[in-house]
Amino acid sequence: MAKTTGSELLIRALRAEGVDTVFGVAGDHVLHMLDSMFDAPLRMVDFRHESGSAHAADSYSRILNKAGVMISTTPGHANALPALANAMHSEAPIINIAGSAESPNMGRGAMQEFDQVGAAAPITKGAWNVPSPERIPEFVARAFRTALSGRQGPVHLTIPHDFQMAEVDDADAVRFAPNEYGTPMSVLGDPAQIERAINILHSAQRPVIFAGSTTAATSAPSEVLRLVETMRIPFFSEDSARALIPDSHEYSMGLGYQPLNPTVQNVRDADVVLMLGKKLDYTNGFGGNPPFSDDTKFVLVDPSPAQIGRARTAAVGIVGDLGPVVTQLADAAAERNWDERTEWVNVLRSACENWHASLAKLGKNEDPMHPMHVSNTLQKFIDHDTHVTFDGGDYCHFLRASVKRDQPYRFHNVSSFGMIGVGLPYALGAQVALPGKKVVLANGDGSLGFNGMEIDTMVRHNLPVKMFVGNNAIWGIDWQIQKGLYGRPVWTDLLPTRYDVMAQGLGAYGEHVTKAEDLEGAMKRAFDHNGPALLNIDIDKIISPVAEAAISRKTGSHG
Repeated sequence: MAKTTGSELLIRALRAEGVDTVFGVAGDHVLHMLDSMFDAPLRMVDFRHESGSAHAADSYSRILNKAGVMISTTPGHANALPALANAMHSEAPIINIAGSAESPNMGRGAMQEFDQVGAAAPITKGAWNVPSPERIPEFVARAFRTALSGRQGPVHLTIPHDFQMAEVDDADAVRFAPNEYGTPMSVLGDPAQIERAINILHSAQRPVIFAGSTTAATSAPSEVLRLVETMRIPFFSEDSARALIPDSHEYSMGLGYQPLNPTVQNVRDADVVLMLGKKLDYTNGFGGNPPFSDDTKFVLVDPSPAQIGRARTAAVGIVGDLGPVVTQLADAAAERNWDERTEWVNVLRSACENWHASLAKLGKNEDPMHPMHVSNTLQKFIDHDTHVTFDGGDYCHFLRASVKRDQPYRFHNVSSFGMIGVGLPYALGAQVALPGKKVVLANGDGSLGFNGMEIDTMVRHNLPVKMFVGNNAIWGIDWQIQKGLYGRPVWTDLLPTRYDVMAQGLGAYGEHVTKAEDLEGAMKRAFDHNGPALLNIDIDKIISPVAEAAISRKTGSHG
């Protein structure tokens, strides 16, 4: 009888799910697994910290619309937990696999023992202990189905080390063969609800669309564009859904976050709002007034029934995957004639263009540098096929607000969890997902401190990410809010650290930029460098619109 190890069963199951890349950190309880994977057709990207590897898998998964696999040992799993909590907010389908001590010794003080599944369960869509070696494929299939269905998100599997080494009869394993399991088929919306939604949208005078990350997970950008062009409705996008239709399109009004795009303020006049996979959460006042009016009608599309009518009653609630529902809506819309809402579109378009023009004017060639000078300069070096990541507070908010996107899956930002430090590994994961493409990171000096050692990972794996650190020696947004509310900073001052020297020490290109007039030349050298490069850019302590809005909310100075 032919025999197969548990590790080989794991590799077969991962390959059956289309996995060709794994991220992680080595350790005692995954050594057999890693040794087996080394000879498999898998790209193995090893990191300096488990949180970095999980964040990279998060980024990779959302760019390629496939699960990202991250592997760690037992204490490494504890390090990865914060990144799994973040992935629930970014809606990243991470398959988090950890080893453990030998199964017979669990519960009696085994090496590095802790409740791995119990720790992961509250911050994932599902967490399981694989109960026997032959059932590894069954649990891998369950993990993929769970991560990729509905609102996507991370899952966890613990596979004890003895199960990895165990030999299983092929006959025993075949009943759990991966080809018996498929990731979920697309879930369509109810046709009657589709028709009701089209009726409401067709009669609207001032409608808008907001697209959230869930839309990007299952929708073809061409179908989103067909829907928008058919209905002729202004479109805002956020997070992974950025640029599902190009920012340059006549109906695109850019970023759908009001503090960084005042165009969104006009939703107070909207009569119908179509939410495509976008939650009514704190980013939009939970659907209340403000920013919407009391009589605004909401059409909500979401794969999670729990999101329908959670914060505000919906005129129509459609439960289904965004991809097929968008197509259903577009098909139904094509049966009608739609008027051009010229005045409404022009109001929004003018507001958007005026906002971007006002931002660009802030970027004067003067010292100390304004963050918008960095943005204006950076935009000379990137195109819409460049992947950009923004991580940090006030410095990055200016760049996030001003850098337009015309191609989908080329934008990352800190998630709604607000966990900073994700950007550098996000950018690393983006470069793994997009070989040969430009990948850019705009990073605050505070945020860089969380995962800065992963520059070493970029160097070892020849990942030529270009990093532009805004250094104002403060935890920017909190420093500004503290000054605005309490008149003094506490725990929010940093040192003017030479992060360029740190990058050089890790093998990357590093340069310190202190004058605005020197920035463009330094950026050219960074982009010309054949490898990862970091510019440590001295910037002014400028308060962002996000910090100003936070102070205003807490002081009541602007309603």
